Amino acid sequence: MNKESFFTMQYDKRAEEVNKLLQSLSLEDVAKKVGVNYSTFTKEMQAGDYVFIKRDNCYYKFLRDPFSAPEKKQNELNSEELNFLKENIEELRELIANSNDKSILHLDPRIYSKNSPFSVKSIKMNEDIYGMFTSHCEENFPHFRLQDLVAQSLLDFIAKY
Repeated sequence: MNKESFFTMQYDKRAEEVNKLLQSLSLEDVAKKVGVNYSTFTKEMQAGDYVFIKRDNCYYKFLRDPFSAPEKKQNELNSEELNFLKENIEELRELIANSNDKSILHLDPRIYSKNSPFSVKSIKMNEDIYGMFTSHCEENFPHFRLQDLVAQSLLDFIAKY
C-alpha cells in the first residue's frame, strides 16, 4: 500500500489492509511505510468511523448505539411534543380563535420590556377600591403580577381618554 492508494481506497478495505500490517508493525511504522505523517494517518483512519484499540493493536468499525444517539432523543422529544399537540388541539384552536377577543387580557409588551427603565412610585388611593382591584386580580389573573396589571390599567386609561 502506498500513499496514493491509502487515500483512494475504500474505508473498509483500507482498515483491513492496515490491520494486516499492524500484525507485524507498530502504528507509527505503518504510517511511515504508507508514506503519510502519523497524525494525518490516524486522522484519515478515523474518517471512515474506525477507531484504534491499542490493546488489540487493531482498527475496528465504530458502531453507534441507536438507543443512545442524540437523534433518537430528539425524535422522542419531538414525539412528546406532537402527542401534546394532538391531545390538546381543540384547546389550542380555541385559544387561537379567542386571541383577538377583547375580553381576554393581553398585556402590552412595553410593560415587561427589558429595555425600558423602571421606577418605584407610591400612589395614594381609596383602600376599598384598591382592595376590590387586588381581589379581582387574584381571582381572575393570578398568573400576572399586580404591578403589571396596574401598568396595563394606566395604558388603558391613556388610550381611552
